[in-house]
Amino acid sequence: MPLHYPRYKKSDYEKMPEWQIDHLLKDYGLPVAGDVNQKRRFAMGAFLWPEQLN
Repeated sequence: MPLHYPRYKKSDYEKMPEWQIDHLLKDYGLPVAGDVNQKRRFAMGAFLWPEQLN
C-alpha cells in the first residue's frame, strides 16, 4: 500500500481511463467492482476531500 494519498484532482479522475482507476484502487486495497462510472465515483469519494468534490 502506498504511503500517501494520490494527488489527483477531480478533473483528473473524470478523464482517467478505467485501467488506471482499477490500478489505483488495487494499489490501495480497495474494491474494483462496478462499471467505470461507479469506480470513478468511488475513487473520488475515497481520495478527494469534500470541498474538492464540488
